[in-house]
Amino acid sequence: MDGKLGGLAALLLAGTGIFLGAPALAQTEAQKQSDELIIRGQRMPAAEAQRSATCEALARNPYFAALSGVAADKGVLGPAVYLPTRLPRNPDYSAPPLAPPGSPLPKAPKSRFGTLLLFSGVIDTASTTSDVAGAGGDDGTAASGTPAAATASADEVAAACRARYQPNAGSPEVTSRPAGIPIEFGGPTGKTDTRASRIAHDDTLPIAILLFDQRRFAESLPWFKRAAGKLPLGAGGDEAALYIGKLYLMGLGEQSDPAEGVRWLEKAATARFNAITDTPMFNPDVPELNTASGEASVILGNVYRGGYKGIAKNPEASRKWFARALETGHVPAAKMLGDLYRDGIDTPRDPARASSYYRQAAKLDLPSAQVALAQMLESGDDGVKQDRPQAIAWYRAAAKHEHLEALYALARAFDLGEGVKADPEQALGYYKRAALAGSAGAMTALGTYFYEGRQVAKDPAAARRWFEQGATRGDADGMVDLAAMQIQGQGGDKDVVQAWVWLKRAATLRHQAAPNAVAALERRMSPAERAAALRALERH
Repeated sequence: MDGKLGGLAALLLAGTGIFLGAPALAQTEAQKQSDELIIRGQRMPAAEAQRSATCEALARNPYFAALSGVAADKGVLGPAVYLPTRLPRNPDYSAPPLAPPGSPLPKAPKSRFGTLLLFSGVIDTASTTSDVAGAGGDDGTAASGTPAAATASADEVAAACRARYQPNAGSPEVTSRPAGIPIEFGGPTGKTDTRASRIAHDDTLPIAILLFDQRRFAESLPWFKRAAGKLPLGAGGDEAALYIGKLYLMGLGEQSDPAEGVRWLEKAATARFNAITDTPMFNPDVPELNTASGEASVILGNVYRGGYKGIAKNPEASRKWFARALETGHVPAAKMLGDLYRDGIDTPRDPARASSYYRQAAKLDLPSAQVALAQMLESGDDGVKQDRPQAIAWYRAAAKHEHLEALYALARAFDLGEGVKADPEQALGYYKRAALAGSAGAMTALGTYFYEGRQVAKDPAAARRWFEQGATRGDADGMVDLAAMQIQGQGGDKDVVQAWVWLKRAATLRHQAAPNAVAALERRMSPAERAAALRALERH
């Protein structure tokens, strides 16, 4: 592959702008549950691990074991297990390998993807609860007062957990097929699952990923193929198929074969999915986290959205694969679909449908979707009734994640009294938070506060610094305000040349006052100043 990975290629693999999923109704709650388990001393495996590895990790945790045991005694569902997610690996495929080709194979560690193997031993809650914060007391009871499952072996707890990952493990009503292992069953099986043991001890996928991380891409390919042939989809095979697809798509230089890459990506993307057993975790602060199936669907959506190296553009197929990503629990996919219908990209514009997708993702706490929905509700659109109070509510939800657009929108709302009662104190607070989050408009607004001495002490130097921050980040108002201070020498040195440059840049951004300001300033500039200004503009 010549040169560095191009912008289009990076966009294809990164899955930019694609995030949430409809079936994942408890995903954010699951994140809290996961945090609870980690707080209690349990390290979860990386998402590339076989799905059963999550059960192997959880089975070591006395808190999880106690919940499973109590659920079995009561004949109810055990604690929910959600699939872990991970950041996509998108290396520079043109970069040299970190280890010379032909070097000894990396050795797979005794732990698999961050968690130790487990297939023997009894959980001794009496000896471990004192080390697990809040798990129980000296009498062998859990914090809730329910008896701890002190006699359940780790194998038994893991086997019951793994039952949730078996094909058709959901209820007949969901799958329309007879349930294999009842999902309601939360107790011991009485024997070790030898098939799961063989999968858990597999070395092919760990070695393939280690080679991939060393940028030994061609050498990693046969290892991924061995893993794909050995491991079932949903037990590492989908992860292997994803990497094979990425390698063929753009990771093998001249030997890359995008059509073959698409075939493998489709295999990963269409792996069996059951909303009960396969719903992934979702972290709204790191929305790009994904599963193998979700990532493959995102890449396919991006490939067909614009076409790529012999793969023809196909907007319908693009939307189909983004919808598949959404179906498999990748929440940001709803935001991408909403954007396509809102802006009418290769499809008739449909604001109502866009708002429906945004609302799906917003309810699962994706900040960018909350802001997109709020913007539609704020002004209204075809099929979307204006509702400013609801818009403010969604802006508030996104602001909890320090989303800069939400913070800035709330600042202006309280500043101008739009949709809420004007509140100068809250407005200033939101402007500060938005500025710290990187909002250029908020930085310019803070400059105005300091320039006018409104709610803060008048400080021309601070005003000029904030105007410069906003201008540097592309805010046209900040450019004009900074230029005005530079022309007058307020808050710093007089600089007519730089003021002219800022005004010219504001004019290109179609700031209404900038063209007249440029003309007025030019009448006052000397020939030497004009020449210097032109040279400065060229440097910018």
